[in-house]
Amino acid sequence: MSKSFYQLLYQNETLYRVHGETPVSEFVEAISSSSVIAVEEPAVPLAPVSVPKVSAPPASTSVPLPTLNHQILILVDETPAMSAGNTIFLEKVLKAVNLNLEGVDILNLAGAKQMDFRPLLQNKTVHHFISFGVPFININLEIMMNRYDPKRISGVNFLLAESLDIVQTDDKNKRALWGALKKIFMG
Repeated sequence: MSKSFYQLLYQNETLYRVHGETPVSEFVEAISSSSVIAVEEPAVPLAPVSVPKVSAPPASTSVPLPTLNHQILILVDETPAMSAGNTIFLEKVLKAVNLNLEGVDILNLAGAKQMDFRPLLQNKTVHHFISFGVPFININLEIMMNRYDPKRISGVNFLLAESLDIVQTDDKNKRALWGALKKIFMG
């Protein structure tokens, strides 16, 4: 099997390789070579089973999503609010790909409880998720991603980047962000 298959299959699990253990096939051969005794169970008349009433599912503990007005959602995690410097930087970044602050939804998740963004994907409300320093697992989206490597999943583009503070101060991160945004918005 290929490495990517295992990464996809066991993306949230830690796998260990143990040396010196006997393979499973030896155990299967040992069992098949030994004698197996068949036991017949007496027939039991079936009695009607009462089905317990199912109560309403427990209320979810996630916070309801705010109303989104645009197809581009930018996630940030800045306490208590986005700084003026980061706002100006974000505006310049958006302008480089022919967007502006009025054409995107910006959601600051600082201090927010667990939010579930899966309904946005199901309803196709958002076409672009750009996350600055917010792992997608924090919004109940189990997406394995490398930073600055956009992925298209079910018609939605996802981009994970460093926080705006880090991107703004590091030229390597700026170039990586620019390359990723060009892939998404300038094809």
